[in-house]
Amino acid sequence: MKTKLSFLAAAACGLLLALPLAAASPAPVTATTGNSATRTAWPPETLSGKITMVDPSQKLVVVQSGGVPFDLMITPRTRIESGNQAVSMQGLNSDINQNVSVRFTPERRGDVASTINIGG
Repeated sequence: MKTKLSFLAAAACGLLLALPLAAASPAPVTATTGNSATRTAWPPETLSGKITMVDPSQKLVVVQSGGVPFDLMITPRTRIESGNQAVSMQGLNSDINQNVSVRFTPERRGDVASTINIGG
């Protein structure tokens, strides 16, 4: 009887501790077509920081913001701009340590950049 009561008390404490964490994390947005979900993503976000690394072969840009590095995946849809000029992924190599503003969408596979504005 004592063991059951201890187990129940531990389970209740664990549930009470988990509730604030569940409430704090944003719910994913699910796009649906018909009856099936096609993709799960979170709302788009914006960050500002400095480019610390560019890897064109991996289609990856690392931006450091507030001391935290963000690995951002680049897709064919990603717009990279400096002022009004379009910049290629290879062109970003010359912009290491430059300030950037990035609009990205957190996804299960990682953060996917939609726009990168150099000097922003």
